[in-house]
Amino acid sequence: MTGVVALTVTPAVPAALATSPATSQVEESSSTKGIEELAFASSGMELKLGDGNFVIPLTGSVIMEGELPLTPGQTTSIDIRNLKAHSISPEDASPRRSSPTQRDLGRVRVEQNTDANSSLTMIRQFPPRFVQPLVTGLEISIENPPEGLREQVDPRGTRQEPLVLTTKKPIELVGRLESFPPRGAKYEPREPVELVPEDDSSTTIGRILDLPVTIDVL
Repeated sequence: MTGVVALTVTPAVPAALATSPATSQVEESSSTKGIEELAFASSGMELKLGDGNFVIPLTGSVIMEGELPLTPGQTTSIDIRNLKAHSISPEDASPRRSSPTQRDLGRVRVEQNTDANSSLTMIRQFPPRFVQPLVTGLEISIENPPEGLREQVDPRGTRQEPLVLTTKKPIELVGRLESFPPRGAKYEPREPVELVPEDDSSTTIGRILDLPVTIDVL
């Protein structure tokens, strides 16, 4: 499955800025006509579950929508929704990525489960530079969790069903962009986030230790 993002950006360029070299550079870097697809990927979401650490490459999609800031210090709101990703199967992954721990967990799915708080701030006009924090809750479904973890969540649960965990608090991913829409922009989590059962926010079952993300134009 290839991740696809639908992204709409509507820049409004003041007439007074239209002829300046710096603004022309911003307009060129933010041209969005004809750009409909972006790829969302993680080189390896690192989870701590029970006594083990697991690194899981992900591919998926997300929808972003918002306006481009035009001057340094200006901030605009960016709507983030429908973030979905899934693990790359051992058959599709390279030998370097096809680790025994990945296969042990089976299929892993990640989905956004809360509204996201996201903005885009221009920190330099020429060449353009932006920072974009993305704060959202995640739900993680694990087909084959480590031994004993499923029973810890629900001793009477159905073993055939995936184990579903959610972030105890929203995860914050911070991206530093040279253009918007993002073209190969890297996003990094600000700090690890605890994982809890979907119906019990008081019991920590695991943690997201790292979640490096890349968003790029196809």
